[in-house]
Amino acid sequence: MYDLNYYGTEALVAEGEESAGLPDFCHKCGRCCRSATTYAPYKELKEMAERGEKEAIEFLSIFQPYESIEAARMVVPEQVEQVLKEAETSDDLDVSEMTFYHCRYVTPEGLCGIYEKRPRCCQEAPAHGWSVMPPECGFEGWQFQQREKQKRWIRDLKTSAYILAQMSPDGVTHPLRPETTLQDLREMVEAKIKPWKRFGADYW
Repeated sequence: MYDLNYYGTEALVAEGEESAGLPDFCHKCGRCCRSATTYAPYKELKEMAERGEKEAIEFLSIFQPYESIEAARMVVPEQVEQVLKEAETSDDLDVSEMTFYHCRYVTPEGLCGIYEKRPRCCQEAPAHGWSVMPPECGFEGWQFQQREKQKRWIRDLKTSAYILAQMSPDGVTHPLRPETTLQDLREMVEAKIKPWKRFGADYW
């Protein structure tokens, strides 16, 4: 499932780490190419493209919408059910507005017909540990590692902020940076955690 607001890998790796590109765990089944979805509804996605937003334009140039969820279910039933199940537990997804897409360039064998020129969203899929990939996808183990790594980074961030707050001489000032307040620190931590809130980061 793509989030065109922040799907770039560099925005999703833990701070202080560099993305070295994805390992090649792909089984070349083509199921993710035939069952793409986005957090933004199709209507909103088209509006984003009309405003000139590059990632929306790129996505719609590659992926074509199915006429209905039932049409997608006939092609990739397991993945459609998995995505819908995930969507039903999300506060920011409306199942009635969801659209599934299939790549215009995936071959009958499940391979990419434009591999050397495939867009960024395809190069970086799965974008992070919570991307909803097909059952038994080759990236399952990699995604588990990414989830644990991200949780650990956010826990460390929260712990550091808590310790600094306890060290503050007056309950207002950052103990190591007098020009910074604890409120500034809290806002910085909140900004770093925000992209992960939909996955439960408030409770990590």
